[in-house]
Amino acid sequence: MRDGHVKNLFLPVGLLISFVVAWLFPALGNQLKELGLIPWTVVAIFIVNGYQTKLSELPKDKHFFSALAAAGIITLLLAPLLGSVVAHFLAFGSGMALGLIVKATVPSTLSTCIVMTQLAGGNALWALMITVILNVIGVFTIPMMLSLTLGGADGIALSPWDLLFKLILLVLLPFIGGLAAKRLLSLSPNHIVLQYLPSSCVIAAVWMSLSSSNDVFRSLEWGVLLKILIATFVVHFGLMALAWMASRLLKTPNEGVVALLLTSSQKTLPVAVSVLAALNQQVGEAILVCVLFHFIQLFADASLVPKMAKRWQQA
Repeated sequence: MRDGHVKNLFLPVGLLISFVVAWLFPALGNQLKELGLIPWTVVAIFIVNGYQTKLSELPKDKHFFSALAAAGIITLLLAPLLGSVVAHFLAFGSGMALGLIVKATVPSTLSTCIVMTQLAGGNALWALMITVILNVIGVFTIPMMLSLTLGGADGIALSPWDLLFKLILLVLLPFIGGLAAKRLLSLSPNHIVLQYLPSSCVIAAVWMSLSSSNDVFRSLEWGVLLKILIATFVVHFGLMALAWMASRLLKTPNEGVVALLLTSSQKTLPVAVSVLAALNQQVGEAILVCVLFHFIQLFADASLVPKMAKRWQQA
């Protein structure tokens, strides 16, 4: 249990440290970003994710596939539209709008969905497989949805085909490579290095991105932070509400409802970082929105998990 708590705290604590270091000592992080290291951290993340994935565990239950379809529609197709609407009504600038819409467009977060689903008494295997499948499908939906929601935005240059090619190189091929590597290597997928390497790479990528845009987040005002908080709550809980309605419509079994709620509403930071890394422009404000969104959704859902667990125990 202690190891589980350490693993769960590793990413949020590491992100806080990356903020402080980027604020106080931006030079080194900026130099490493200029060397082109951020894409390599993304590649490492998905090699490990592929290595740790067991496709043989795919559930065969028809309720699983209906939940998978619902989660895909909500998180990959409806979420970007919701993010775009929220960014418009809150009058976000181009950088913040980019961050919010990218975060809304990416698929579910891997480890957090699984851990929280398990703690809430839900089906962790459903959460794992829905997340893995949506992360693969997301490689192809992200360019399309970003082109739809950001195509005419001022100051944002976006080529969907170029972004698709980069995501295939950064996400899909490394993931497939990780899957293939399991046949060649004897290293346990649960080895301590593999457990902490993806989170370490996310922390490093965020640190380098923030260091290169140190002046951006130094000048942030409280009003802007409040807008990000409101946007996160509207997007996150709006998606969760859609997932709840879908679960009622599909008559999803109780143990699958939590998996559907979390995989439809939680948004992954590594893929958001990979998308922003693939864009050839300054993304300081965008990466900051993505990181704050990540923190807010984690704390919000952590407060819900005990209530969810109590509900399913009584069901």
